[in-house]
Amino acid sequence: MRAWLRRGAVAAQQAADRSDLWPAGALASLAFLGWLPLLMVVARLDVADLTFLATSLRASSAFPTNVIALGVALVAGVVLLCLLAAAAEVALLRTATASEPGRQPFSHAALAGLTVILVCTLPAAAATAALLLGAVALVPAEYQSPDLGVPLAVRLVGLLLPFLLALLLATLAGQAIGGVALRLALAPVAPPVAVALARGPRELLRRPWGRIGVATAGLVGDLIAVALTYAVLRVLWAPIASELGRGRLASPDALLLLVGFVAIWLALVLAAGALHVWISAWWTLELADAVAATDDAAARWDARGGSTDDARPLP
Repeated sequence: MRAWLRRGAVAAQQAADRSDLWPAGALASLAFLGWLPLLMVVARLDVADLTFLATSLRASSAFPTNVIALGVALVAGVVLLCLLAAAAEVALLRTATASEPGRQPFSHAALAGLTVILVCTLPAAAATAALLLGAVALVPAEYQSPDLGVPLAVRLVGLLLPFLLALLLATLAGQAIGGVALRLALAPVAPPVAVALARGPRELLRRPWGRIGVATAGLVGDLIAVALTYAVLRVLWAPIASELGRGRLASPDALLLLVGFVAIWLALVLAAGALHVWISAWWTLELADAVAATDDAAARWDARGGSTDDARPLP
């Protein structure tokens, strides 16, 4: 436990010293959950809006073609986000480590990362499908029930709590296996993607607690970052929404508020990128023995500057 925490502290120091990695980390974080707070604040969809959307889709003369097209668009968007996350992870790892001969081209590495991410996203996708089916079956009756003095959002969370817990556990499992398999697939001398995916669970079972701990730390950090970003953006968006409601988008006050909103959001995304760099460095230290037996992974991480003595994996 102490060695695991020391590796986390070393990774945090490395992430703090390598601000050049933060933009790549920000792109990876944005592709994962970083887009969600902005959508929740600006779009402000609620249960009534979703109910109206579902009713409109069902009543349309294009049904079920419109639903199929919407599903295809959503799947394409998810795949695009996964591709952006894979490319960002490749850029992050390659910027962080020294250049080595025989390394696969960037495009091949990005496709390998995309394959790993898509496969490791399947448990979360299945849990999300179960959550949606449960919501379709349970939410309408709860939405039409009399007000019992409990906010609707709280009642819905309690109603869907088993599905939400299953989604959380599935996401954690995908993060743990994917964290291992992704670094094996993007190693300087990388095995085929199928081999990396097969070795991922075995490496996880070989030393489970430390690697599950890193995955948990990363997921908790991402959720905290999403919650803080949402809270800050919601406060900043309130006066902008008021100006928009009055039809004063082009006024100097509204434009100034909008510029400040975007600037603060970008700063929050960059901070989330620094957090992602920390978790990525922690994974590199945790998997140093699995990625390459002859190369010190932590020293490669810090090879572009600074001492490598303090970056070695700790027992």
